Amino acid sequence: MRKKKKKKRPQGEWKQPPKSAERQAWEAESRRLRSSYQQPKLPQRRLIAALFATSLACFGAFLVFLLPSQSLVSDLRSRGVATWATVTSSPRDKFGSPGNITVRFDAPKGEIDTTLSDWGSRRPDGLVPGNLVSVTYDPHDPTRVLTTDWVRHPPTVTFPMLVTLVMAVVLLAGATLVTLRRRALQKAGEGPESAESPSERKRP
Repeated sequence: MRKKKKKKRPQGEWKQPPKSAERQAWEAESRRLRSSYQQPKLPQRRLIAALFATSLACFGAFLVFLLPSQSLVSDLRSRGVATWATVTSSPRDKFGSPGNITVRFDAPKGEIDTTLSDWGSRRPDGLVPGNLVSVTYDPHDPTRVLTTDWVRHPPTVTFPMLVTLVMAVVLLAGATLVTLRRRALQKAGEGPESAESPSERKRP
């Protein structure tokens, strides 16, 4: 007795069984998660605000170093009195730079023992205790005193001034780039508002 051969079903007749609702929901959620991982993250507003605020603080520190020093030099040039002073102390700070250098000189109201004023958080190098140095002081306030050489030719820029200015420029550039990236992502639709935190979405 011959065995009946099974008829092969044509390939075009095979159909995938319908997916259950749970399976369809799971696949949709998987696609959504993969899509969210592939999207670039939208820079947050608080990051941009922090960069701008830090940049502003660094620039403010730069002005704190610069403006009082320029005002001191201007006052000493206009009404300062030049005299010879004895260096009484010339310490170094922890970075090896000149510290609070003290000098003693004679003024109309008596002998003055004070600390040399700084220019941009810096004081002149090479001053040795016991040596004489030409200084210029403010007759209205003799504690405002610089070496005569620095009154005539103050430093162009000091290290603290340079660091704060560079930091201000770098942070400002970073904040600007992050802002432009945020706007580009929003415009291209690659960073939807839904990617932000709920607290940010409430902000205007």
